[in-house]
This record gives sequence, C-alpha cells and structure tokens, in this order.
Amino acid sequence: MQQAQEVHRKSSELAAFSGLESSATTGKFSDSIMDVIKDVNSQQMQASETRASFEYSEDMPLTQVILDTQKASIAFEATLQIRNKVLKAYQDIMSMPV
Repeated sequence: MQQAQEVHRKSSELAAFSGLESSATTGKFSDSIMDVIKDVNSQQMQASETRASFEYSEDMPLTQVILDTQKASIAFEATLQIRNKVLKAYQDIMSMPV
C-alpha cells in the first residue's frame, strides 16, 4: 500500500512538473501525453529549421540556433525521463504480490 501511495505521489509530481493536470479536468491521459509529445516534436522541428536557416546563411544569429537546439534537447530529455519513471512505476506495480 505504501509503495502504491509513493508511486501515485511521484506520478503526481511528474505530471505537475511536465504541465499535465489530472485526467478528470483535461480529458484522457493519453490525450495529454500526445499533446506533450507533439510539443516536444514541434520544438525539435523549430530547432531544425533554425539550424537550416543558419546553415544557408540567412539572417539567423548563432545564439538563437544554440538556444533553440538546447530547448529541444532539454524537452526531449525531460520527456525521456518521464517515460522511464512511468515505465519503472508500471514494472513495480506489476511485480507486487497480489
């Protein structure tokens, strides 16, 4: 029981950190996850476009390229860590004796 409460607390903290709200107020949990993934994807696409603009010597400052690239990298790493925590919580729950 204590492990289940700990998993629930950690998942609530992760959801609050990532900007997700409870599924009761926002709809389906899967919709929230898809929105986060789409946001991360759009950040990566923006970084790619910024990098391409800089490479083709359009009027794009190097600082903007670095900033967009780092934002996309951090967003991806945070999403990856959340995925790992959710997977670990699932594995912990599945290994609990009934």
